[in-house]
Parts: sequence; structure tokens; C-alpha cells
Amino acid sequence: MSTVMIAEDDLMMADMLEDVLDAGGYDVCGIARTVDEAVELGDRCKPDLAILDIQLAEGGTGTDIPPRLKRQDRMGVLYASGNAGQIALTKVDGDALLIKPYRPEDVLQALKIVEHIVSTGEASRPFPSGFSVLKGSPEKDNVPRSDDSKSNEIRRLRRQQKALADFGGFALGERDLGKVLTEAARVCAECLEVPFCKVCRFRSEENDLLVEAGVGWHQGVIGRVVSRADASSPQGRAFSTGEPVICGDLSKDISFVLPSFYAEHHIISTVDVIIKKQGRPYGVLEIDSPVQQNYDEHDINFLTGFANVLAEAVNTSKRNNEMQNAIDRMRDMVTDKDRLLVLQTELLEEKAVLARELQHRVRNNLQLVYGMLDRQLRATTETSAIEGISAIARRVMTLAQVYEHLLGTGLSRTIDFSMYLSSLCSSLVDVEHTQHPNVGLNCHLEPVILDLESVTALGLVTSELVANSYTHAFPTGTGSINVSLSQNPSHEVATMIFTDDGVGFADTGGNKRHGLGLVRRLMEQLGGSATLRSDHGTEWTLDFPVSRTPPPPRPAP
Repeated sequence: MSTVMIAEDDLMMADMLEDVLDAGGYDVCGIARTVDEAVELGDRCKPDLAILDIQLAEGGTGTDIPPRLKRQDRMGVLYASGNAGQIALTKVDGDALLIKPYRPEDVLQALKIVEHIVSTGEASRPFPSGFSVLKGSPEKDNVPRSDDSKSNEIRRLRRQQKALADFGGFALGERDLGKVLTEAARVCAECLEVPFCKVCRFRSEENDLLVEAGVGWHQGVIGRVVSRADASSPQGRAFSTGEPVICGDLSKDISFVLPSFYAEHHIISTVDVIIKKQGRPYGVLEIDSPVQQNYDEHDINFLTGFANVLAEAVNTSKRNNEMQNAIDRMRDMVTDKDRLLVLQTELLEEKAVLARELQHRVRNNLQLVYGMLDRQLRATTETSAIEGISAIARRVMTLAQVYEHLLGTGLSRTIDFSMYLSSLCSSLVDVEHTQHPNVGLNCHLEPVILDLESVTALGLVTSELVANSYTHAFPTGTGSINVSLSQNPSHEVATMIFTDDGVGFADTGGNKRHGLGLVRRLMEQLGGSATLRSDHGTEWTLDFPVSRTPPPPRPAP
């Protein structure tokens, strides 16, 4: 049995990939989120194969891992990423590339090909969709993404809702609008698996659309006028009508006038959505692909929701600039310190209102994704698909609850975890009551103040463990689940205990069922621990630190 190392910053994606490899007969020796963790894991376990994401946590790159490993033998390297358009990979970096999203059978087939390359130096065919062998020099052409299918839909929706939540948090804290726009283009391109994305700003005096930010384009495209703000181009039509514009094959629509750089980048498919804001719309968000694509309503909903969050960030940036300009003028004109203090307070209050509006928008879009999953769940009859969609919907609801509580805390970076946990448990009862009417859920919670990252991770852990008890602990349909939260007298460590009076569960250590791998990795990420006892029922004990190292202060403006 070949051993495989996984380097992936998305823990839920890594957990899913581990299940696929385990079912395919591979031994996963471990999962790493950063380059340093991957190097330590590779040196310790000496795996036969490695599956590496290109973009890792803490700004690391998957291509930095193989050169740092201290080993003499040959390790097969497969890059599995949606960021292939951002870096030129060659056989110096590894053996092959598989574009996300991929089907489970695709990644297993890709690993078999990599094993064959390691043993013979040749790649065995046929290749799975989105797979390519790395060559001796950088490839100029973009690798086409794999076709969307029902087997990819759950994975795609999960990645999109996580990206939407992460970007909302980033946009809330970033004051540089240029960085916000560039990050928006990068995330949209990654989530929809295309190499190009751009944000076009409307210029009223010229009545045109200017490329303000983007990703994947050659030098000189950013800052260039792309078209008039009318129906003569895809982005102009989206701006002038306010409706999304989808072009699967631009060569078939002779009514559009396109700039020369579309042909230079071999653009075939494009999707445009308007970026609305207070007053006249800001512009257009556009994704582009050199491969013909078939986009569905989920893609349009994701882009529209993303454009709405981006519009709120533009509004916030505009208000911040106006606030800063007003303060600068007042410093020159006003000598009355009391008056200046009052005006500054009013502007800061306005900024807080805008921040809450952005949080509100993120919360609403998470609820939109949850509603989409709920509709998909009602239309699905396959048992395994129902379980998968239910697990994703539960995690989306958990993240939505975080933003629900953020709306009540303004710009605070901490949350009363007990209040959030009480609300989450009530939501879980509502979700599970129809299928488990005779199972009770009781909560005994002490106040504990935690940072946002800890609340998010512990919320996911809670939803996993409670749902696990609902699903597996009560074959007769009757029982009770108890959740308690307390902290030690020094208020440095808190403890959560999950118990049920069901049939119990035996943890075999390497067991990958019931989300145990995800629970343990999330607790390790928090610097905590998870202990399982199961004799008369099941009891989980989670210990984690209350005080975490605060982020470094932002530089003064």
C-alpha cells in the first residue's frame, strides 16, 4: 500500500480528500496546512506520493515543499489546485497537475499515473479530465478546467460559501481598496476555476469601463479601458441593463465589439455581473476563460453575492476616504478641540454602521447558500448525497450563526461564546427535530469570551459532534444529548463536554467516519485537545485555551 502526504490549507477539503484516498486503497500519513508542516511531515514519514495545493496557509506555496525534503529516493508529486493559472509549473516542481474541482475517481486515476511516472518515467493513459503531465519548460497555454457535474456540485458550493465568508472578513479589515479589488478577482477566478477575472470601474465623464483590478492578465491590461458602458460589449451590457450577462462562446455573438487583449488571451467564455453601490453602480465583475464553459444558476448566484459584498467594500472605502479627507480639512481649519472631537466621533460611528452593513451582507449571502443547499436536499433521494448535503448545510448554518452574532457586537473581535453556542444548539434542534422528534438536546453553558477564529472552529466542531449523536447514537429513535461549557478558575482554559445516552461509539484511532478527523484537526488548530470515552453512551471532552495571542496592531494611517 502506497503512502500519501496531503498539503492543503482548507481542512474540510483535506478531510474529504483523505476519505477518497483511504477508500481507494492508499495510506494517508498526514495532512499539513503550511509549507513548514508539510516539510516536517515529509521528512518524518517518507511518503511515496504527495498531493500538494499550490496556495497554502500563511502565504506558502506548494512548490516550495519538494526541494526542502531531505530524502534520496524518488517521491511522486501531484499538484491538485484551482490556482494553476497563477504559477508556471514544470517537471522541476513535480510530476503532474490536476485542476480543481475534480471527481474522486479523477484524483485516484491521477495518482496511479504519477506512480507509473515514478516507476517507468512514462505517463500511462487515458488521462482524467483536467489532468496534465508537467513538462521541462513552463506551459504557455492554460490547462482547461474539468466540466461541472453533479458529483462536483457539493464540493463546489462548499468552496464558494467558504470563499465568500473569508473575503467578507478580509474586506472588512482592509483599508486599501486596490488590495480588496485584487483579492476579489483572485478569489472569484479560483472558485470558478478560470484563469482570468477583472473588476471594471465605470467612469461617468467618459461613459466607459476601465479595468481597475484583475488576475491572470498580461502586463498593461490593468488600467486599460475595456469598452463603452453600453450594450456593445458583455460588460457594457451587464452595466447598462443591470442583469447578468453569460457568453459561452464569444465567437458566436458578432454583435459584441471586443478589445484586442481578448484575442491575445484566447478568451472564449465570459460572465459579467453588476457591482451595485449607493447611487450609480460602481462597475462590473467579470470572469473569463479560454475554454468554453457552461455556467449554472449557482455560479451566477455566487458571483452576484460576491459582487454585493464587493459593493459594500467599495462603499466602505469611499466613506473611509471621505472621512479621512474631512479630518484632514478640519485639522487645518478648526482650532476648537471639542468640536473636532465631536465630528470625529460622528465619523467613527458612521464607519461602524458601514461595518455592520458589510457583516449583514455576508450573513445574508451565507443564508442564501444555505437556502440553495436546502432546496437541493429536498430534491435529492440518494442516501449518501443526502448525508453529504446535510453536512455541508449544517456547516454553512454554523458560519451564518457567527455573523449573526457579529451583527450584535459591532467592530468587536470577540464574541460571548456561550450565547453563540446557545443559539447554534437551538438551530440544530430545529434542523434535526423532524427526523429525530424524540431526541432531546440540553445545554448548560457558562459565559466564555473567545475570538472570532476560535468561535468559528468550535462552532463547526459542535455541529459535527451533535449531528453525529443525532444520526448514530439512537437506533430506537429516543435519547438525550447534553452539551456543557465551563472554564477553570484562572479563566485560561475552557472545557466543552458532549454526552449522549446512546449505543456508544468505538474510536479505532485511524477511523475517518463521523467527522472525527476534522474534529481533531480543528482542536489541534486551536491548540486544544479532544478526548473520547464510550462505554454507556458517548462522551467527548474538549479542552482549549481561552486567551489567544492577539493580532499585531495595524500601522497608524
